[in-house]
Amino acid sequence: MHHSEPDQIEKSQNGDIHAFRQLVENNQAFAYAVAFRFTGDRTEAEDITQEAFIKLWKNIKKYRPEIKLRTWLYKIIMNLCFDFLKSARHKQRLKNINIDLSPPIYDEVNNEKQKDDFEMLGVIVRLSKQLTPKQQSVFILRDLEALSVEEVSEITGMEHGQIKSNLYYARLKIREGLTEYYRETKSKLL
Repeated sequence: MHHSEPDQIEKSQNGDIHAFRQLVENNQAFAYAVAFRFTGDRTEAEDITQEAFIKLWKNIKKYRPEIKLRTWLYKIIMNLCFDFLKSARHKQRLKNINIDLSPPIYDEVNNEKQKDDFEMLGVIVRLSKQLTPKQQSVFILRDLEALSVEEVSEITGMEHGQIKSNLYYARLKIREGLTEYYRETKSKLL
């Protein structure tokens, strides 16, 4: 029997672990995808996803129905990702750089166009690491996750004007990075 999300949330707030497990199952893939876009690292993305749901469970009683659950989850994941990006562990990882940029489903991808798209997403994720945290969050939420300006504002606490200017600079940097990347790739092929 499939319950609606508000129903699952209400049951979770009353301590129903089965209802919460349903919420986790319905939102796990999405949470992981967001964490992966921020970190570019499978293990970290898995850890962050797990931590995000623990935080969600601990704070589920504070949840207000006027916010979408996903919006709330975005907020939690984004904060955990920023903590990770600021952490010593991340800086250590960057020293031994061997970031696995293939998204998890890469193995099942067989057609060329999809491979190109995945490679492109990998490059974009790598480039987004060079943005400021504000630019990175706006770029990921707006361009990669296709959220509305209202939702981005709700998640980041930024005003619409701030979102616009951060997105403008983020796109500029990403575009420059992509141009550079393709120039290098072409020269390797020639």
